[in-house]
Amino acid sequence: MTLSKPAMSAIRFGYGIRPGEPVPDGADALLAQIARGQKETLRFPEEGIKGRWETIGDYQDQMADIPRDREARRLAVRPLRKQVFNLCGRDQHARVAQSVFSPNGFYERLATFWFDHFSVSVRKRRPMYLYTSLYEAEAIRPHLAGTFTDLLRHTITHPAMLTYLDQVKSVGPNSRRGQNSERGLNENLGRELLELHTLGAGSGYTQADVRATSLVLTGLTIDRNNGRTEFRKNLAEPGPIEVKVLGKAYGGGKRSIEDAHAMLADLAAAPQTAPHICRKLAIHFIADTPPEPLVKAMIDAWTTSDGNLTAVYSAMLHHPAAWENPGEKARQPYDYIVTGLRAAGLAESAFAQPVRPDAENNDDDNAMMAITPEMAERRKKRVEKRMDREDMAENRQEQRERQKIRPLANPLTVGAAKKLGQAVWEPPSPEGTEEDFDAWISTSQLTGRIAWAQNVAAKVGSRSEPLVLARTVLLDAARDDTLDVVAQAPSRQAGLSLLLASPEFNRR
Repeated sequence: MTLSKPAMSAIRFGYGIRPGEPVPDGADALLAQIARGQKETLRFPEEGIKGRWETIGDYQDQMADIPRDREARRLAVRPLRKQVFNLCGRDQHARVAQSVFSPNGFYERLATFWFDHFSVSVRKRRPMYLYTSLYEAEAIRPHLAGTFTDLLRHTITHPAMLTYLDQVKSVGPNSRRGQNSERGLNENLGRELLELHTLGAGSGYTQADVRATSLVLTGLTIDRNNGRTEFRKNLAEPGPIEVKVLGKAYGGGKRSIEDAHAMLADLAAAPQTAPHICRKLAIHFIADTPPEPLVKAMIDAWTTSDGNLTAVYSAMLHHPAAWENPGEKARQPYDYIVTGLRAAGLAESAFAQPVRPDAENNDDDNAMMAITPEMAERRKKRVEKRMDREDMAENRQEQRERQKIRPLANPLTVGAAKKLGQAVWEPPSPEGTEEDFDAWISTSQLTGRIAWAQNVAAKVGSRSEPLVLARTVLLDAARDDTLDVVAQAPSRQAGLSLLLASPEFNRR
């Protein structure tokens, strides 16, 4: 079975059709969306990239001056914690709105795919509530159409990744810090770099390679004063020859960040990486078991272009198999919600984050204030010692506190994504979100989606004629029995909910 190019372009490779918006027609139209998408004004972070870095600097400043006394600390941290949670909540709502209102669905889908491939979660530690939207805005989106080497380097060395995979806790055993403290090597980032981000599980690397990769990454950490990535020699494992990854040594007696950059470039170019990434892209966009000729064409494009990702996308989109057998993939919850919201045509005001009744008069939202030079000097000396010791206790407190002061979530957008199993920027693990059809087409999943469709229909059901809308947003993907059911619905609201709950809206 085949569908028209416009239907396949919008449904398989984008976030569906939004009435009144031009429908892409084939590979070249989709590829053109990448350049346009990168020029769009991003809705997050709320303060923009520069503004978010200033916010992070203010946050670090104020955390450094938090009292040491436990009760005083608890009271001082609470307003900061609340502000951080609220900022993140507004970013999450802006993320959904970005996906819904952007006319460049393929670019938005790529951003979602790469965020999932290089997963981080807001829930890891408190700074992640500030870092995560920044991570997508500056480490992923600007680089998803360049080389894989560039994308890998920007994601792996971003403070969000260093925090999420505990690189900030890793110390070279023979480094100056390692010789004078109880801290040691943390292999989380090294392991996931090989298993998830580049070579792939079962590709032939060993535990010795994992350890060596982790040793080369030592020294990469975060500047506690401004929150940015820095390289600290006193944390880095000194070279030289015994630190070999896949048989290649990195660095000499004086290790530098260039050693890590060289290793990342080699891992990006390793022969195992192209098949791993190309197959994963094909699984995400085409089918759980993608056609081998299509995957091979993508690998060939990767090889001949030195890992240029636009060349890989082009090979996928121009392959005939990319346009066959529609409906083989189950929409993941975020995909389903965004597609449904685009089709339903909700006004932008419907995407706002709910506000608690007392929020307007709450001084906590102004918690971040100016810092004096004297305060900055004191904090610089205190903050590093304190952070490690307090991390574990804070994490436990964080979860308890979040339950009490968590921001509200819009039940049609952020709340729905969480309820259906794919919370915004909260993947279940570094592996990201499940892709398999069976994971998302289940009784409980479909029950939840029907309830969501009814909620959306209650908002806008009386505005549109459902049968006309079905033909507009599904084109020739609309099945006759779906059109019959929608046409016979007792009301416009019921017709819209049936359309949004139909098989065509759950598959792509």
